[in-house]
Amino acid sequence: MDVEYFSLLGITELLDGNYLEAKKIFRLGLDIIPDNYDLLFNMNYLMKNIFADITEEKRYYIWSRLFNVNLECKNPFINQEKRVFDVTTSNILHGTAEIANQMNILTRGLSNMGFNAKSINYYPLYLKYKADYEINIFKEKNATLANNISKKLASRFINENDIFHFHFGTSLTLDYSDLPLLKELQKKVVMQYWGSDVRLYSKAVKVNPYIKVKDKNEDIIKRKLELISKYIPDCIVDYELGEYVKEFHDNIHYSKVAIDLEKYKNLYDDKLNNSKFMIVHAPTSPEHKGTDYIVKALEELSLDYDFKFELVKGMSNEEATKIYKKADLIIDQLLVGSYGVFAVESMAMGKPVISWISDFMKEKYPEDLPIISANPDNIKNTLEYILNNKDMLAEIGHRSRLYAEKYHDMNKISKNMVEIYKNL
Repeated sequence: MDVEYFSLLGITELLDGNYLEAKKIFRLGLDIIPDNYDLLFNMNYLMKNIFADITEEKRYYIWSRLFNVNLECKNPFINQEKRVFDVTTSNILHGTAEIANQMNILTRGLSNMGFNAKSINYYPLYLKYKADYEINIFKEKNATLANNISKKLASRFINENDIFHFHFGTSLTLDYSDLPLLKELQKKVVMQYWGSDVRLYSKAVKVNPYIKVKDKNEDIIKRKLELISKYIPDCIVDYELGEYVKEFHDNIHYSKVAIDLEKYKNLYDDKLNNSKFMIVHAPTSPEHKGTDYIVKALEELSLDYDFKFELVKGMSNEEATKIYKKADLIIDQLLVGSYGVFAVESMAMGKPVISWISDFMKEKYPEDLPIISANPDNIKNTLEYILNNKDMLAEIGHRSRLYAEKYHDMNKISKNMVEIYKNL
């Protein structure tokens, strides 16, 4: 009771005396996460220990700026000398949306190199990717409450870290109130975009007639890009997404998907003994992956060919990987015009992969890309050709593993990230 009482006093002060709101935040903080995360959400710990290394004046300024970005108060940091930045001694935080396990893989790659890198995920999904801090701040479906909690968390992590690598257009606070503060405190920040967070249909359709986007409200996407780029001049993208962000960010860095090759080493070495030829497709978003075209083509081919088809949905990544291991052929996506993380995982297992590669992206990818390109118009013919020429797949699978090793090794990608951090 003492811990709760003193924690509530501190939170209530920050919420202008709103005791009930403070109690909600405290209760939610204790209830929404597993026991091993209780330290993170112990509000007494957050209030009393996170600012141990700075003055009371600076502590007050951080809180004030997070809870009221327009508040006019003296900035105790304003006269400090320009920070000497050394990436080798910096604490690195990735957050706050996990996309295809990339935060987890990149922080492990950085850790392998001796860097202190951690990840925080506000949006845990059924895929059950790991994070150093996993907090489902939307569990109670209360946006105001979630935003207040995000600001409590931001106050801790802003104080503890030097480099902030954000993903999918997210930051530490839901209202982006941390961005001007991070800039004022001379922290190093970069945003990595992943697809639907920046993809504009009006541009995408010019190079890919099959494209479908999750959000056609381009005004919202552009306004978010304007806000983020105002405080974060640097972003990381692949070559397709670079077309959408180049009008906003001053500095664009290019990177590829990262994968832990060791995780798939034994799967690559295993030999298949399937009684039937097995085809696997695993869409996280069927409408945007072209799943209907794939299913229709396979249903028609099943009248003349003997094979097994597995449509993987709603499984954790670990469970799904057991099915991928058995596949003779994997189908990634037919509409985007580029290959995704699922394709990279499959190539790391030595699997031949089908994915639609647009003419625009063919010019961007390495010449040794082993992916079999197919779109909604020719997927049936492509599959039929493969079913009649299965012997060609072993060699494609071998080249797929080599391609993953050459271009997607998490250790190589992490080295690239360090070079990006040095130039922030």
